Amino acid sequence: MMKSWIGAAITAVALTQPTFAQTTLKVVYPPSNHETTSDRIFLIGTAPANVVVTVNGQVVGDHSPSGHFSPTIPLQLGSNTITLQAQEQTLTLVVKRLSTSPSAPKGFAFAEGSLTPAVDIARQIGEPICFSAIAPAKSQVSVRLANQALRLFPQTKAVSLPPNSAVLTAANTPSAAPQPGLYQGCTVLTTPGELGNPIFELRQGAAIATKQGSGKITILPPQFMPVAEVTSDVGVARTGPSTDYSRLTPLPKGTQAQITGREGEWLRFDYGGWIKQSETRPVVNGVLPSSVIRSVRVQTQPEQTTVTFPLQVPVPVSIQQEDDRFILTLYNTTAQTDTIAQTPDVVLSRLDWQQIAPSQVQYQIHLKNKQQWGYRLRYEGTSLVLTLRHPPKLGSGASPLAGTTILLDPGHGSAND
Repeated sequence: MMKSWIGAAITAVALTQPTFAQTTLKVVYPPSNHETTSDRIFLIGTAPANVVVTVNGQVVGDHSPSGHFSPTIPLQLGSNTITLQAQEQTLTLVVKRLSTSPSAPKGFAFAEGSLTPAVDIARQIGEPICFSAIAPAKSQVSVRLANQALRLFPQTKAVSLPPNSAVLTAANTPSAAPQPGLYQGCTVLTTPGELGNPIFELRQGAAIATKQGSGKITILPPQFMPVAEVTSDVGVARTGPSTDYSRLTPLPKGTQAQITGREGEWLRFDYGGWIKQSETRPVVNGVLPSSVIRSVRVQTQPEQTTVTFPLQVPVPVSIQQEDDRFILTLYNTTAQTDTIAQTPDVVLSRLDWQQIAPSQVQYQIHLKNKQQWGYRLRYEGTSLVLTLRHPPKLGSGASPLAGTTILLDPGHGSAND
């Protein structure tokens, strides 16, 4: 069975410089028909180091010794054609820059697609729920839901953030732009149940227009919170309900947690992470997944060290890696630990624990080396098993890396970059 290692330096493949029998111009980013909201984009490509490369007629001045280049190209709104030339070879890409400005309303009506929430959401009692709409200026806008009315107020400015990739082009400064016609408001609901779709109302003088929102709203009852279990081998957890949000520590298969919120296809677990519903299954008659933890066992094996945390329920976890320290946090867990069994080990010098919050236990694994070589995290039944990889065994003499494979990860793109 193939093993996957997170954050590992992997042994084996020889590195060679590329050779070019003829002109070979390649662009690996962006793909053609790429879409972005940024006002510029960088290209990642390669060509023979001694060949002049032009982009839209401008010579690319900076090449690496291997022929790699990454110029920055300004973008206009709409479609942008980018043409690269290297001797007789030509490549053409089309990149579309999307506007970040909301659509304006047409006539006496709400702007198309401007009503939020736009997807079904579920929240806890007392948790703020916010609404927004784009409507003609100098209007009165309100929302009706569950026999309550909420006034939405005009917003004069909205601050937008550029995509993450903007840091590569030194263009990641927030921008504040006027937002004529944007109305927003938040409320707290105390009645549990399925409250249906909000009704947005627009008034100007005697004229009235209404439109039903597309997202249903549910307030979760406090006496019952559904429980879900991660079914993917590695459940992708994020800080918010879309792939635009940052990744958290992946949740091992079998992890259980209460669902405290929902937004479209995303579920919010009780420890704060969001995960796609398709990566989970409901736990029938599930109750709050919580556990105590007592003894912890450390075992040294030929190529790895295994740390086992016996639990009553597979709980959510998070990991923080430092140069010489590995920090593991168990959520919905209370420590009853007074025994940790450890023998002399290759990578682990000592293991400390602390109850950092009423339902969070943190373990700090101090390492003998100032570099980590990867880890795996899984549940075996209800026991969490953390496996730390040992340093690779290198050769001696003038070429200690001879025969060692080095894996290069060139990075990752996104349709929204």
